[in-house]
Amino acid sequence: MVGESEGTIRLLDAEPSLARGIERRELDAAREKLIVEVRKVEPGEWEDARKKPASPLFLGYLILEGAFTREILVSSRPSIELLGPGDLIRPWVVPRALDVMHVTDQWSLLSTGHVAVIGEDFHQQAQAYPSILTVLMDRVVARARWLGFQVALSQLTRIDHRLLLTFRYVAERWGVEQQQGVRIPIRLSHRSIAALIGARRPKVSAEITNLTEQGLIEQAQDGSWTFFAADIDPMAVLAGIDDYSGPDAD
Repeated sequence: MVGESEGTIRLLDAEPSLARGIERRELDAAREKLIVEVRKVEPGEWEDARKKPASPLFLGYLILEGAFTREILVSSRPSIELLGPGDLIRPWVVPRALDVMHVTDQWSLLSTGHVAVIGEDFHQQAQAYPSILTVLMDRVVARARWLGFQVALSQLTRIDHRLLLTFRYVAERWGVEQQQGVRIPIRLSHRSIAALIGARRPKVSAEITNLTEQGLIEQAQDGSWTFFAADIDPMAVLAGIDDYSGPDAD
C-alpha cells in the first residue's frame, strides 16, 4: 500500500460532490457508511505509485490534497500531466501498446499529498449507493477531457496563448479567489510549465516574464502563483483579439 496511513474519514465529508445521485433521505446513512482510509504521500518521486494492488476490485486513489505530476519522456522530450484534488488515479495501469514501446511514466508530488484509498472494501460499502460509482467514473472521464484539451492547446502557435489558457484552467480548477487575483497554491517550476504546454523552457520563461510585466501573473517566493486574468475570455485569446506580445512559435 502506498504512503503512510493517517486513519479513516467519511468520504462524503471530504468530497461532498460524490453524493450526487444519492437520495436525500439516504444521505446521512451513506455518509456514515462510506468510510475510506487516508494515506499521506510526501513530496518528491512517488516510488510506490506503480505497485499493483492485490485485488482486481481496487478502484484507485482519490486525491484529496496536493499537486501530483505524471511525466512521460518521448525522445528525451518531457510531457507532464498535472493532477490535484478530485482526480481519481490508477498509476499502475499502463496500456499494453505503451508498455511494448517501453514508454514509462514517473509520478511525483510537488507538495505533501493525501489520497483516499478506494479499495476492495469500498465496493461492498457502495452497493447500496451505486450512483457514487458513476460519479467516480465522471472524474476519470473529466481527466481524459482535460488531456484532450492539453493536446489541442500544445498545437497553438503562440506560447503566451498556451500559458494564459493553462493558467486559466488551473485557476478555475484549484485556484483560491483573493481580493486581487486568484491564488494557485501549486509550486510549478518553469520547467514543469514548459512540459505541461509542450514548449521549450527558455521560451516559456521569456513569456512568463512578459506576462508578469503585464500584470497578468505573478509567482511568489514559495513557487505558487497568482493569476490576475481569470476574467479573460478564452475564445478571445484563441481568436487573437487580446494582443499579447511574444514569440510566434515554440
